[in-house]
Amino acid sequence: MNTEIKTLNGWCEFSDRTGKESIYDYLNKGDIVSEDIVDNFMNMLPPRVMLCGFLQVGEPYSHVYDISRALRPTYMTFAKCDGHWRYYGNCFAYETIDRS
Repeated sequence: MNTEIKTLNGWCEFSDRTGKESIYDYLNKGDIVSEDIVDNFMNMLPPRVMLCGFLQVGEPYSHVYDISRALRPTYMTFAKCDGHWRYYGNCFAYETIDRS
């Protein structure tokens, strides 16, 4: 498991080095992320869900069929686990199961 903490500055350096500007190129599901990355996305748009230790970015990433065949939006998801923020991928509202 990767224990490197992904930071906002690290994303900028990654982008400069690779030419890839998308956060999805920088983050992998399960990555530990710094508070500044979470704050960046929390302040970018009104969050879809914002609870203590849980954030879902306000704009859907995509739409995926659920088990009942309903098309539902997925959201970039961050949650605190063991005192660290982690990136969980693109999940249905209030969930931490990646659906991408």
